[in-house]
Amino acid sequence: MALPTKETLTAQVADTYEHLYDLVYLRTHPLTELLVPDPTLQRKDRAWQLHHMLLQAIEDLNPGPQAPAFSHEWRRHRLMVLRYVDGLDPQTVADRLSISRRQYYREHDAALEAIADVLWEHRQERSELAAPGGQAAPDRSAPDHLGLLRLEAARMAQTHRQAQVPAVLQGVISLLADHLQQRRVQLEIALPATLPDTAIDQGLLRQILLSMLGYLAERTERATIRLEAQVQPTTVSLSLRIQPPGAAGPTDPEATQQRVATLNDLAVLSGARIRPAYLQGAITGFDIVLPSGQQPIVLVVDDNEDVLVLFQRYLGLHHYQVVTAQTCPQALALARQLRPQAITLDLMMPGQDGWETLQTLLNQPETRNIPVIVCSVLRERELALSLGATAFLEKPVSEQDLLAVLQALS
Repeated sequence: MALPTKETLTAQVADTYEHLYDLVYLRTHPLTELLVPDPTLQRKDRAWQLHHMLLQAIEDLNPGPQAPAFSHEWRRHRLMVLRYVDGLDPQTVADRLSISRRQYYREHDAALEAIADVLWEHRQERSELAAPGGQAAPDRSAPDHLGLLRLEAARMAQTHRQAQVPAVLQGVISLLADHLQQRRVQLEIALPATLPDTAIDQGLLRQILLSMLGYLAERTERATIRLEAQVQPTTVSLSLRIQPPGAAGPTDPEATQQRVATLNDLAVLSGARIRPAYLQGAITGFDIVLPSGQQPIVLVVDDNEDVLVLFQRYLGLHHYQVVTAQTCPQALALARQLRPQAITLDLMMPGQDGWETLQTLLNQPETRNIPVIVCSVLRERELALSLGATAFLEKPVSEQDLLAVLQALS
């Protein structure tokens, strides 16, 4: 395979970023052949690896916190993040960085050249590890595309967990515009006049919507994909459907299984729930339920500070706001004030014990409808349930059991 010149490589890098989320396009791209030459991988897996490599190359431009704000290095990294990770159009990126449109293109070209250098170095490193006979040794330790997505999603999950659906959707449409135009697929958007923020990282939401819309676009041609939203007290529900449903093409079982598994991985990390819609064995759309920006409150009542910290860690990553109390009087006051979605209650408390607190909660008009989950080393499940507890968990309480009970309540 003839090696490209520096100019050709930079042009190829620019082209792949313009099609970063069009995995069908990336399967046969020259850069895929150059940077992911492993013949043991299927084309779709090689495309996923190139996709991840391009995102990682943007991160490699990050000069770190020690770099002065608005330095060339800082600006080029932020420009690539805003354009290709956040999906903003060039003018919006220029406005965010307080630069002119002309300067945007200068910085954009410089960033692409820097990324081309990074990718070329990566290829050289792979070549040095080539197997005898001139063929690159297959990297058996490399994760598959689901593993790459898990790593990428886990990184995004550590960032700010608030997303505005219309803004994210605008970026998604911008990124998929060429792909949709090639397939002659129209998007029909029906959103309420007011839509609350969702308690999900915007990068995760973007990846979920890109994956869904990209997959549906691959399954149809000369059709419409309609997206609707409904607002519930604690969730925002999105529905994506190919119209007419019969326009959905035949489904490859293996590809469908991989896509659904990918979406489920992202859903677990983001606190969303995803369900494909089928018609005669073909996927015709998806339903996704997102947690709203109003995080449900769980009041954790326990005199053991270690338990409070443990439950905070359990629930903090799953969109719950945790409020703690170490005495029963404090718990009763917080329950009346906050009206939490649920209360976890230890039985062995100093002074007023958990049994008495349970009865007080059930007898007060302000708190009688709040579910109480008794958590105790005492094996008194039947007694706790007979006295009005909604559920009983024996200590030590596992994260899985606690989340299962809370999810059942919601």
